[in-house]
Formats: sequence, C-alpha cells, structure tokens
Amino acid sequence: MTLPTLQVVTRSRVLVADYRPGSSYGPRLLTDFELVWLLEGSAVWRSQQLDAAGAVLAEDSQLLRPGMIALARAGTRDSYQWDRDRSSRHAYVHFQVLELGALPPAADWPTVRQLSGIPILQGLSSYLLELAGSESEAARRRSDEMVQLLLDIFVTGPLGPGFPQLPGHVAEVVEYVRRVWSTSGMRIVTADEIAEAANVSVGHLFRLFRDSYGCGPVRALELVRLARAAVSLQRSNATIAEIAERSGYSNPYHFSRRFAQVYATPPGAFRKGSSGADPLAPLKESRLLPMAHLLLNTAVAG
Repeated sequence: MTLPTLQVVTRSRVLVADYRPGSSYGPRLLTDFELVWLLEGSAVWRSQQLDAAGAVLAEDSQLLRPGMIALARAGTRDSYQWDRDRSSRHAYVHFQVLELGALPPAADWPTVRQLSGIPILQGLSSYLLELAGSESEAARRRSDEMVQLLLDIFVTGPLGPGFPQLPGHVAEVVEYVRRVWSTSGMRIVTADEIAEAANVSVGHLFRLFRDSYGCGPVRALELVRLARAAVSLQRSNATIAEIAERSGYSNPYHFSRRFAQVYATPPGAFRKGSSGADPLAPLKESRLLPMAHLLLNTAVAG
C-alpha cells in the first residue's frame, strides 16, 4: 500500500521577532505547529504536552541558543524566558500538517535539533529567511515546500544526535550559570544560588541532579570546571596557577587536590602524560556532557 504524501501548509512565511533583555512570552496554547530557531541571544523554552481534557501529560524545559532549531507541536502549552543580559532575535514559522505521509505520529517527533554542523538544516532555514523577503506567490509556494522538507528531515533524519534534552529544571540552571560564567568568569556557584535561579528548593534540585547524573549540582558544576582545566592542560602553555584561577579555584594547591581526585593524577603529571587521555571522560561517565557542552562553549574564552 502506498502511503499518502506529507502535506504541509504554512500560516505565513517565516517571520522574525525581537525581544528586549529579560522579556518573556507566554504561556500560550498552540493550535498548529511551529518551528523556531534563534538568531541572537538565548531563551529558556518551557513546554507542556496536554491531553484532550487539558491535563498535563509531560513537561519539558530547554535552553535554546543560536545554532539550534525547536519544533513545537499542536496541543502544546509553552512559554519563553528570553536572555536577561542581551536582546534576542528568533525566526519562526507556523504551519498545519494536512497529511503525515510516512512520518511517525507527531507525539513521537523530536523537539530540538542542531543546525550548526548539519548543512541541510542550516541551508533550509537560511533559504526560508530569504524567501520571506519576497511577496510573490511563487515564493509563498516555495516556502511551503521548504517547510515541508525541513519538517521531514527534522523528524526522520538521518541526522546526528543533536542536543539531548536536559532534564527538569536543569535548563534554568544552565542558563543562569552560563550568564554568570560569561560575565564573571568561571567561579563557584552555590546550591542556594542556582536553586533560587531555577525557582526550586535546594533539596529538589539535589534529587534531580543525583537521579540524572549521580551527584549534586555543585559537584556537577565542579566536574565541568575541572574538565575545562584538563583541556587547558593539554592544549595551552598556561601555568597551573593560571589554569586554576581561570577554572574558579583561588588556591592552586586546592585545585591540584581536587583535580587529582577526579583524574587520578595531579595536574602536572596529567599535562606531561595526557596526550592520549580524554579530558572529558569524567563528564561522559556522569552523563554531564550535554550540559557541559553549553557551559564550556560559554566559558572557553574566559
């Protein structure tokens, strides 16, 4: 039996919206589908999947940054908290799916993909922005075709793993720590501080991190800081004292002790014999790599 062809109709061509620092949007209930990709700034995207009676089936929270594209499904209630430190800009397009074709049910679709590093998605999103500048009917038809193709590739791939979802309130924690480290350098962030930023209790935050990563939030962030130090030991000529300071340790001796506990060797020995060592191994073992990816990309220039 031949499956029907995927059919998508856009409500309009791609639009672009700007938000001042600290702005928020929503909550709103989506009656159609929406693709969103960040052009500048960042956003914490919170979403709830609802049943026919309006009861919450599942909740999610994602940190969106340039280089990512998000797909919101019809029946989703969501909201955005935009970057508190700078203006944000995002492109978006609403559409209806008339026929699924060979796509799986919408409930099984991914929510976030990576644009950077996947040329086909990056090219389609850029082309859609170009088409938005034309008023012709031909451009409108082409826009519908490109949204349809973008949706098909987004859902079915094959693509790389993209950005795995961060559990629960971890996205709020990452967004807060990202802001702190990008403005103040890599420093120790206390459990009380990040719990307040995520609007949860310290106990709840500890349980969330322990269940997801096997350690508390302060320990998780220290593993990220130590991984940054391990990379610097391998790839820079900075002194151990300089690396310690850049990684949030005011005392190089304390840094050396903590580093040796995690990497089973002091920083100096790691530098001399680390050509084959993986500086991110502790992050991989603790399943912290997706979170660390966002934070290390922020702090690497600090």
